[in-house]
Amino acid sequence: MEKSLNPVLLIVEDDPVMRDLLELALRQQFSPPFEIRLANDGAKALEIIEETSPALIVMDILLPYMNGLQILQHLRDHPNGKRPRIVMISALGVREVVQQAVDRGADDFIVKPFDTETLIARIKTVLVH
Repeated sequence: MEKSLNPVLLIVEDDPVMRDLLELALRQQFSPPFEIRLANDGAKALEIIEETSPALIVMDILLPYMNGLQILQHLRDHPNGKRPRIVMISALGVREVVQQAVDRGADDFIVKPFDTETLIARIKTVLVH
């Protein structure tokens, strides 16, 4: 697949309802300028990352095949051009998990459940820093 002319926003979430909610909210706010891409597991996420070099990734931690922390580690160990901005989302809000995500390169961490206004505001903050 060829690279998009618009920057890519990748949503990585295995729960179809949450993925649909994220896509709807982010499409309303960020498309354009972003092209929204979706992955439902870690392997598909890495495939899309390699193909498109997304500018922004919104990613759950608990994923099939490769979890979000492993993807963060992979991105840190195998830089592929400009590092994407990364917002992690998870019901795992324990301090150790949050710290692991930040240590591996996450720009922000949002604990589920969250409202879409908070998500949008935090993503906008990450994009300007």
